[in-house]
Amino acid sequence: MKNFLIILIFLFFILSSVARAGSLQVVVSIKPIHSIVSCIMQGIGTPALLVKGASSPHEYSLRISEAMMLENADIIFWLGAEMESFLVKPLHSLNKQSNVVTLSHSPDLHRILLRDNHSHFHDSEADDLHLWLNPLNVQYIAHVIAMELIKKDPRNKIIYEKNEEEFKNQLSQLDKELHSILQPVEKKKIIVFHEAYRYFASHYNLSIVTFPMSHSVFMGAASLRNIRSKIISDKISCLFYGPEFDSKIIRSITNDTGVMSAILDPEGMLIAEGPELYFQLMRSMSNSIAKNCS
Repeated sequence: MKNFLIILIFLFFILSSVARAGSLQVVVSIKPIHSIVSCIMQGIGTPALLVKGASSPHEYSLRISEAMMLENADIIFWLGAEMESFLVKPLHSLNKQSNVVTLSHSPDLHRILLRDNHSHFHDSEADDLHLWLNPLNVQYIAHVIAMELIKKDPRNKIIYEKNEEEFKNQLSQLDKELHSILQPVEKKKIIVFHEAYRYFASHYNLSIVTFPMSHSVFMGAASLRNIRSKIISDKISCLFYGPEFDSKIIRSITNDTGVMSAILDPEGMLIAEGPELYFQLMRSMSNSIAKNCS
């Protein structure tokens, strides 16, 4: 009996090693999507992330090691050229185009068009690809991810489906929670400096005024006066800026206006990567808006 148990334990470790060795090589472009893929892959494997830390996909340059990672990947999840322009050429040159999953191509997604002055490709018909800021879009994205993983790894179909169902339940609870948090500030006017928030604003009935500008472009006196004038004339309640902006510039805008200001992090730059990132990102944004606009 003792020998039999030893053999069973030995076989268990052997089979576990084989399963790990044979797991999918999954690469994901940005943190919010990586978080969703991580949730769907829990118990099976961990996807690799390209744009890490506080890096921006709009300014990212692919390393040689990451190019090799793409070539060896079984599946590559990205949103599309408007979000991850640094991936357009590398993905086009891959030998196996069937391994690339462009999540923005899902027909069920709720879409918002970019304004002319924000599009990285200057295309007035380009979609805004900050799709994850609407939980309904995330529900569709999670399903596409699960189906693609099952195609490549059918032996783990039950686990992927279970993870998708659990993720959708958590997503539904999160959405209800955020509606409750944000409902008291629905009528408050908010200023932001990036078009990213329109999915979030539309879904949670927020009134957002956007002044599209880059942190890397000098903000002249005229621009500062225009924003301050808008704050006063429109009775703006609060102002939010990304982690990449200089807080001194923000203070020069809000000084003497009585308007509260704080960081919003829609891409999760300041949050550790992993399955919890998406939920932390959405809660952090909602709590910050509710706190500073009340």
